[in-house]
Amino acid sequence: MDIKQLEYFMACAEAGSVSEAAKILYSTQPSVSKVIKGLEDSLGLQLFERLPRGIRLTAAGKKFYRHASKILGEIRALEGMAEHGMTKWIRISLNPSSWFANQFVDFYNENYDKNYHFQIYTAGVRTVMERMRDYLDDVGFVYILEQQKEDFLYELSRNRLEFVPMHATALMLYPGGGSGLFHSMRSFAKPEDLKGLRFIQNYQDEFLNFKTAEEKPSFSWSSLDISVVTNSDYIMEKMLKKANVSNISGKYLSEREMGDTPGIPLDTEANKVIFGYIRHKGEDIAEEIEELIHFLADRLQ
Repeated sequence: MDIKQLEYFMACAEAGSVSEAAKILYSTQPSVSKVIKGLEDSLGLQLFERLPRGIRLTAAGKKFYRHASKILGEIRALEGMAEHGMTKWIRISLNPSSWFANQFVDFYNENYDKNYHFQIYTAGVRTVMERMRDYLDDVGFVYILEQQKEDFLYELSRNRLEFVPMHATALMLYPGGGSGLFHSMRSFAKPEDLKGLRFIQNYQDEFLNFKTAEEKPSFSWSSLDISVVTNSDYIMEKMLKKANVSNISGKYLSEREMGDTPGIPLDTEANKVIFGYIRHKGEDIAEEIEELIHFLADRLQ
């Protein structure tokens, strides 16, 4: 087994097609097929199931994918060290958050002389978890509903990951500028107030990804009319200011309550959002990651 075989395998797995992988690798389809066949023969495993259109990983292929992701990630880190000396890379994935963006700018400025290098990827909860599972990132910051915590922890444990809570805050409704609730000066909003509203959320799986065993008759996330899904804070702020859409998120994740879109606490049985980070269970965290976590913890006080 060599690095070329791993790279070709990863390209095929992510493209879902040998021909598409060949384009990415600047190679030919027969060459890519030959490399994959050699890898499967050396392992004694069938990694891909051939379909009428494309390919997909077998059960063995999915397991191999996780290990290959970790190996290639470590190789790229070593190559980065060779190219930049002792440059320290911090790989972060997180749910989109204007609050985090502001804290990151401050952290970067305060640690400028340390010459840290950052790779930051925004995604939904499940994607952050999968990237951590595959060792694509060093730490993943997410926020989940309190009532979903048990299911979320179970998902993590299956992948040798753990969640460290950092802060809990109120669940907030941010009514859009075109909404009747915008100038209502309400002290709280009830589930029935959400009927008829359209929503803009950062990701489709935000708060919805982990189903709870018990459905609350008074409130169901799946009943929300999510008409816009975006990972852009700029789009989010513009839509909330000028359009008839609303947003539900944790209070501390945005500074909207200080700006043009005041938040209204949402009065539900699941009215807490927990912010924290995902780490690899039983493995040490790098010093620079600890620095970032302590920095955020201080800001959350």
